[in-house]
Order: sequence, then C-alpha cells, then structure tokens
Amino acid sequence: MNDDLSRSSPPPPDDRGRRRVALLASHFVSSSKTSRRNKEEDKEEEEIQSAEEWISSPGKVFSNRKKRYVITRESIEQFGKVTRDEQWIHKSNDDDDLGETSSSSSSVLGGVKLPIAHGFLTVSLLTFLSSAPRKSTTWCKYEINCGMRNVKFVKPVEVNSVLGCRTKVKSVSWKRGREMLETTYECEMFKEGGGRGEEEIVLEAEWIVRQVLA
Repeated sequence: MNDDLSRSSPPPPDDRGRRRVALLASHFVSSSKTSRRNKEEDKEEEEIQSAEEWISSPGKVFSNRKKRYVITRESIEQFGKVTRDEQWIHKSNDDDDLGETSSSSSSVLGGVKLPIAHGFLTVSLLTFLSSAPRKSTTWCKYEINCGMRNVKFVKPVEVNSVLGCRTKVKSVSWKRGREMLETTYECEMFKEGGGRGEEEIVLEAEWIVRQVLA
C-alpha cells in the first residue's frame, strides 16, 4: 500500500517547471500593470461634471492610447495644395511610401527622408490628438479656441510616422467675471518608435481654450 502511494505521488518540480511557473507569474504581473496603466490613460473619456471640478484640474495629464494618427504622403500633399505650401521638403520624386534622402535633405535636415509633414499640419492635428476631457453640457455650453503660444517644432515628421499626444492642464482661471473659464493646455506631440524604439517629441505648444458657462 505504501508502494502504491509513493508511485501515485507527483514528482518534485524540476528546473524547467520552476522556470515555467516563474514565467507565467511574471506575465500575470506585467499584464496587471498594463491593465492599470491603460485604465489611467483612459481617464480622459470621463466627463468633467462641474466648473469647480475643472478649476481644480491644473497639473493633471491626459493621454489617450487609442488616439493615433499616421502621417501619409497623401495627407502631406493635400495639406500643401490647400495651404499653397509646396516647398521641396514636402515633396519627393520617388514612388514608394517611404520618401527618399536627397543631398539637400542630408545637408539641411540631417538625412531625414522626404517628404516631411508641414509644421502647421502637425499643429492642426492637435484638434484630433489632444486628449482634453469632455465637459458636461450641464455647466459648459461650448468651448472657444483662443489660439496658441510657445509653439516649437522639435523634430521633423516623416511619412508613416505614428503620432500621439499628451495634454497637461497648465492653468484654469475665470474670465469676464464668472461668465467663462480660460484653460491653458501644455500639449506634447510625439511619434512612436523612435531611433531606440521609444517615443520622440516632435511638437510642443501651449493651447488656450475658453469654456463658456451654461
């Protein structure tokens, strides 16, 4: 009977089994961290319920991992036609999707492949990529774009660049008595997969928006 029990007992785990358990445990921990980070990044999908809540928001950073924009050759060409800005750096002579490196771009842009996006094209994409949270219509009737300041084009944006944006609330203050609020956002646009597989900042700007109270 004792022999039967010894034969039915599971063998002690070997090194391979221990490594498998450790790998599964690390995967679980990594997945949990990713899930928590994704939930934090999706906070911008929530609505701000009151002016008082929004006034207390300076310092908060909003970033939506779902909002990305891929720069294409067509978007560069169309923007150039609409704005009449068809400078050579926004064009290339080849037919592929990657652009080419010319002697001019090598000397002026450090070998960046042409075409590159217009700076004002990237600025205009803030209306889509900016992750400022929605405001409930119970207190905010509508918002007014009042312009930008301290705009910096940090790095060229090539074809196939995948762009995202982080939006930080710099300040919120009352205007015209208590008829509206003026919010200053600090916007930081980045492209994914830089030289080391990391994000690279391509644009920095302060964006001023007013919230008209209902």
